[in-house]
Amino acid sequence: MSSHAAEIAIAVVSIAMFVGTIVAIPIFLVRIPEDYFSRPAPKRSLPVRIARTVAGVVLIALGLAMLVLPGQGLLTVLVGLSILDLPIKTRIIRKILTNEKVRGAIDGIRRKRGKAPLIPPADDAPVPRYA
Repeated sequence: MSSHAAEIAIAVVSIAMFVGTIVAIPIFLVRIPEDYFSRPAPKRSLPVRIARTVAGVVLIALGLAMLVLPGQGLLTVLVGLSILDLPIKTRIIRKILTNEKVRGAIDGIRRKRGKAPLIPPADDAPVPRYA
């Protein structure tokens, strides 16, 4: 593949990620219940946990790429973390949701659709353990 073809491929992927996140992330943030990040995680079967972990890692990787490419990087990372079945996710989500700019963006999206603001995990919330 020539460098020109690679540049075009990168541009197309970047535009697709930008458009995809502009559409998908707000839909997700409006559809989830306000206590989505503060309630305990349900127990899931091993295949479901594996699928959620793979999808979460892909979204986190795309979100990190969008920190330097066009797109909603932090919000995509937040969505990726929200579907992961890993114990550390509660701490990271709490850190992201306490950022004033991120919280303001999320609350603004939800307010436009008549939804209550999200409730972040409490500081003393137990970190879920997945067996």
